Amino acid sequence: MENNSKLIILSILFTPNNILYYITRLNGNVIFWTSSGTKKQKNTKKVTLISITTAIAHIRHKLKYTDYIGLHINIKGFSKNKKIVVRQLKQSTLNILSISDKISWPHNGCKQKKIRRI
Repeated sequence: MENNSKLIILSILFTPNNILYYITRLNGNVIFWTSSGTKKQKNTKKVTLISITTAIAHIRHKLKYTDYIGLHINIKGFSKNKKIVVRQLKQSTLNILSISDKISWPHNGCKQKKIRRI
């Protein structure tokens, strides 16, 4: 049970104008969070390579002082910068156990019932 308490989850949420990073325990308690907007970036500068690298460096700095064993990464949302974020995380010295990409792409669902005409 003690090993599970030292596992953490890094959730990355890509929005059209920002990237949010959440570090949580396995039970869902948030350790800390950051975003590209908290680093004094404005508008479209929040989704550039420089803002991504500074946010990941901030995450690495915060995780240095926690006693974690492994890191699970959950990625959500659509962005052209997903590959850049994953590459930056792999190049860092973090102990990554798994990477999961949760894509919710609508497919227009089931066919609707015909409308009754009288």
